[in-house]
Amino acid sequence: WRGGFHQKSVGSAWMILKNYLHTLPGFQFLSDSDVEHVAAAMRVDEFPNEHVFIYQDRLNQELYLLLDGQVDVTHYGITGRYYKLKTLQPGEFFGLPSLSTGKPAVTACTARGPVKVASLPFSAYLLLYQPDSEIGCHFQFVIATQLARDLGERHDTLRNLLAQVYGGVEKRGVSTEVIAVRAR
Repeated sequence: WRGGFHQKSVGSAWMILKNYLHTLPGFQFLSDSDVEHVAAAMRVDEFPNEHVFIYQDRLNQELYLLLDGQVDVTHYGITGRYYKLKTLQPGEFFGLPSLSTGKPAVTACTARGPVKVASLPFSAYLLLYQPDSEIGCHFQFVIATQLARDLGERHDTLRNLLAQVYGGVEKRGVSTEVIAVRAR
């Protein structure tokens, strides 16, 4: 199931990607052979400033790994304004929520300056996500690691927003969780 990034045609780029994958959280549990399979299924490309990888409200078809540069994650709100939620750094996967749930993306991901990105097509993602295989179990751990980081960042963002809205209520001994429940 090797994808569009072929070892023979771009051997040094494939080797660089393979070595890069070894440095990422969770990949230490994959064998060299498994990392080679993941790298072979990925395609590496360079993109210009403002290239849109994921459009809000559209179904995402690829898993992306930022290799170099920065990608802004934004949301177009009901007020008609764009909100920058975060800036991705090299080593971060993106596109997971839409890809994993099969639902349209709730954010957009856009290159901030020139970037280098590795992408894994949906068909290869599904093959790597097989729970009955050793590579599938290890790859799911890689995905879970990224999702846990994303969830932690969203939690921190929400906590900061609540502190701004309610003006430091935690100092008065009332937790933001209690206020969030009362506000519903």
